[in-house]
Amino acid sequence: MGALPGFTAELAEQEDPEIGDELIVVRWTDGRTERLRLHDYERLYSLPGVYEQIVTERLGCRSPWVMAGLLAGAADRLGWRRADLRVLDVAAGNGVSGEALDSVGLGVAGRYGTDLVEAARAAALRDRPAVYDDYLTLDLLSLSHRQRTVVAGWGCNVLCCVAPVGVRRSELPPAALAAAAALLADDALVAYMHDPAHGVPDPVTAGLWREHAGALGAHELERRRYVHRLTVSGAPFELEGVVWRVSRR
Repeated sequence: MGALPGFTAELAEQEDPEIGDELIVVRWTDGRTERLRLHDYERLYSLPGVYEQIVTERLGCRSPWVMAGLLAGAADRLGWRRADLRVLDVAAGNGVSGEALDSVGLGVAGRYGTDLVEAARAAALRDRPAVYDDYLTLDLLSLSHRQRTVVAGWGCNVLCCVAPVGVRRSELPPAALAAAAALLADDALVAYMHDPAHGVPDPVTAGLWREHAGALGAHELERRRYVHRLTVSGAPFELEGVVWRVSRR
């Protein structure tokens, strides 16, 4: 457990809970104790450094760097210059994913974040003010005309989603990813991850890209299963990263 300004934070002793329900204990220097769940994002992001300490360091999350690497490799194989790419980072959180994109030279021409949670945007601006050219709090399933205009105006040709896409409560709905993809340039890369552990088909591939592949000119470039992070007990929690090229004809 590492020291943080005014408090320390640690994972509580617990059996492996559902992903996202992990219990975190925050101990304040004035003697107060606070308990929150890992997916209590409004509160989690308001505590500087706790996400990094628990998710990145303690649980060993590697998805931001894995997904950035998959996108960089796909762009290289297509002959797309990394420095020319404009990246839309969906479910950007506190900017760890944007920082990973920066580490492989993606989004030099423009890097833009969106998240449903206002506390995520506030944390990104607080902790990583240089990562994004712009960052909006919005609901991809209920975009206003102005929001559509702004996001489309960014001219992004890459979408990266470092959050599991699926039908469970803790996952980003496939329709939300599709809504973001509809605002990309006519020829673009879309990268996302999903949990294949429950025998459920990849919801995006099954429900969007393959269904409309003819109209979209969509084809899969890469699919890789990897260890997203560890559970509380130290067991590997695997996800599958997918990269598609999607073009409008």
